[in-house]
This record gives sequence, C-alpha cells and structure tokens, in this order.
Amino acid sequence: MAAGHLSDAWSRVTKNAIAETIIALTKMEEEHRSPVRCIATTRLWLALASLCVLDQDHVDRLSSGRWMGKDGQQKQMPMCDNHDDGETAAIILCNMCGNLCTDCDRFLHLHRRTRSHQRQVFKEEEEAIKVDLHEGCGRTKLFWLMALADSKTMKAMVEFREHTGKPASSSSDACRFCGTRNGTELSAVGSVCSDPDCQEYAKLACSKTHPCGHPCGGVKNEESCLPCLHGCDKNTGCLKQDADDMCMICFTEALSAAPAVQLDCTHVFHLQCTRRVLENRWLGPESHLGSCCNKINHSLYEDVRRKALMRLEYEGLHKSEAITTPGARFHNDPAGFAMNRYAYYVCFKCKKAYFGGEARCDAEAGQGDDYDPSELICGACSDVSRAQMCSKHGTDFLEYKCRYCCSVAVFFCFGTTHFCNACHDDFQRMTSVPKEELPHCPAGPKGKQLEGTECPLHVVHPPTGEEFALGCGVCRNAHTF
Repeated sequence: MAAGHLSDAWSRVTKNAIAETIIALTKMEEEHRSPVRCIATTRLWLALASLCVLDQDHVDRLSSGRWMGKDGQQKQMPMCDNHDDGETAAIILCNMCGNLCTDCDRFLHLHRRTRSHQRQVFKEEEEAIKVDLHEGCGRTKLFWLMALADSKTMKAMVEFREHTGKPASSSSDACRFCGTRNGTELSAVGSVCSDPDCQEYAKLACSKTHPCGHPCGGVKNEESCLPCLHGCDKNTGCLKQDADDMCMICFTEALSAAPAVQLDCTHVFHLQCTRRVLENRWLGPESHLGSCCNKINHSLYEDVRRKALMRLEYEGLHKSEAITTPGARFHNDPAGFAMNRYAYYVCFKCKKAYFGGEARCDAEAGQGDDYDPSELICGACSDVSRAQMCSKHGTDFLEYKCRYCCSVAVFFCFGTTHFCNACHDDFQRMTSVPKEELPHCPAGPKGKQLEGTECPLHVVHPPTGEEFALGCGVCRNAHTF
C-alpha cells in the first residue's frame, strides 16, 4: 500500500500512518519509558511494525535532525563549545563545561574531579527523532531508546538507554561490551566487567584505541584495525553498518557487544558468529548471511547453489511468481530463491552438502546448538538399507526418511537410525516410544499425528519406526510434483 500499488491516495495515507506510529515514540510519557512498562505498550509494537516497512521517503522526512519550537518553526541547534569547527552539534549541557557533543562529554568527564559535574540532555534533543535504513533494517534512535527491525527476518531489537531525563553520566564507567555500569568491578584495562562472557570477549578483542577515543571493535593481532564503528574513522565509508546495528548472524546483540570481523563483502559480523558458521559448515538460511558472504567457503557455496537450483527445477518452481514477478524479492534470482527455500547441511564424512528439507519447516522445528556435528550424515554415507543408486545422479541426492515421522532425515545416529531435526532434538523420548504407539502416516515431527491420508513425502513407505530409503530426492520430486 505504501508503495502505491493500490493508489496514490492510499500510499499517502499509509505512509502518514507509518510515520505517525514512529513519531509517537518521541511522545512517550516518562513513566512509560522503563523497559518493563514500555514493552507492554502498543505504541512500541506499532513502531517496530512500522520500522519493518520503512522506506527512504520516511527517512528523509522524519530524520532531518531539526529542533522545532512550540510555534512549529525550526530552532537553531547549539554547537559543541569544545569543537572549533562550528559544525558539531551539542546535545548535552554541562553546568561547568557548557554545550557538549556526546564524545566531548565522554572524554571531558573521565577524571574523578569532573565526574560530579551536573549534566543533562537538551529538552529538544529528548524530543528529536532520528530514523535511518541500514542494510534493510529500519532503525530509530531516541535519547532513551534505540529500536530496529529487519524486514526480511521480521526480527527486532530494542535497547533501553540510561539517559532518561536525569543528569547524564559518563560512559567511561560502563563495560565496553554489555554496557553494565558497576564501576568498581570493571577491569583497569579496556573497561570490561566481571561477566564471564565479557571476560572471554576481552581475550579476543583488539586492545587498541582509535584516534577518536573509541576502542577498536575488531579482533586483536589483525594487520589493520576495524574502522571505528561509531562513524569517526576516515575509513568508515567502507562500512555498511555501525555500532548500533545488530549482528545479522545471531540477530540478538549489537555489533559493539562482541569482537567483530569485516568480510571481503564489507559486512561486519561478530567473530564468534562467523566462526560458528564456518565450524558447522552450515549454508542454510539460518546463517543469515547474504550470498556475498556465503562465499567465505566458495566451493561449498557453489555446491549448495547447484543442488538447490536443480531441486527447484525438478519441483517445477523455477518459474514461480516469486522469481518472475517484477519487484519481488527474488525477481530474476532463482538461485537466491532456491537457497532461501531449502535447508542444506554438510555431511561430516564426505563433506558434501545434502538436502535437509524446506527452510520454513526447519525454522519452525528449530535446532539446538548442542548437537554432535558427527551425526550430520548424508543419505549416501548412512545407507543402511542399500538404496538403489540413481543412474542419472548417482548418490548425490540419496535421501532417507526420518524413522519417527514423514520428514526428510538430517541426522544419522547410533549407526542405525535416521532423524529429522525436530525428532533428533527429542530423540530420548522418541526412541523410548513403543513402535505400536507411534503415529501412522501421515506423521508429523515429535510423534504428532497429522490429519488426512496424503504423506508429506508423497511416497508409500513402511510403518513409522522402521528405516526407509527415499532414494534419489531429485528424481522422486520430478515424479511427484
């Protein structure tokens, strides 16, 4: 509607509604700004929903950075007294140091003698709203809150900040990773709290400081430091993200919350998240990496791409509306559509990628982090039923059915048993259920009896509880779709 697909009138109304829900955050009463109370308000959730459909027009209109007076006229923003450029805006008023920007406030009040200065955020800054689009994420910043939402994954993060109308405190006594302010427990070097995770991050993090005063957000012993994530470095232009952006692999913490690395595609991710992707050799959509980043393992990426495209064609989906419709997310990008649709794993034995079902099924079932990678075995390497080799595709697409439901198997355990993702997560219970009590076809994951008579795999197979080779997955789909 906002894009004008219905009419220009509806587009204007929709854009106004989106803008109003975001602006409403600036008018949140102070008693509702605490995390517990704010999360319970519809105002916050409507704003997050609006950030999911934010476009550049909203950014240009909402994020002018202007201060408006009661008469609706633009007010002149004060400049930082500690800068000589006449361009750096001040947002904090100190009773001793005058008008200061955020960085000057931080450095001028590092010393014990200056920490007691009374400072407060300008009222106009409290009411100002900053909106931007970063890598597909709509983001809004207020002096007391930062919220962002990703339109592709439909995930969001809200960070509540400590400046809630009270005198601003120095950030020098905050942990560089989690932001905890318990100064007596911070280490002398690097401002890191005693939390075990933060201590582990400190061991991996670069100990250098940028000329601007911000600590390097990269990894120690790198040949060149990661550009300043706060936008101060002259090389910041090569960054597509900043300190407040979320890591697009874990999507649970900001990039500044842990040591980060920049890939050749210029995207920045947490070190441990990138390492986990490489260790698991996982190339399914759950990695949250774009195609440019998937090339951190080029040969494996090409293997997945080839197999996903072949499966898409054999299922007759290579000409679907998602690919042929102009303006669609995967318009003229069948490979992107295929790799987003299907989940692939890497066999622990042969190191080749193999099909693990549709990504949406995988996301609904979820996958724990405590699995044994050695149990990720493709059908060819776990062929306990001596399945017939495909004359056209060999064993590349050999698949097994999960012993306990009508899903494609992903795990092979105990040298005897194939599991799908969900049944593997609940294997202790599933293996203890007597065979006669297991659901009959069609059977859903974790022992759920499905309605109807059609098997989700479109095959006739033995009763649930028995091993069964599905054969060549591509040729099977060519006959059933």
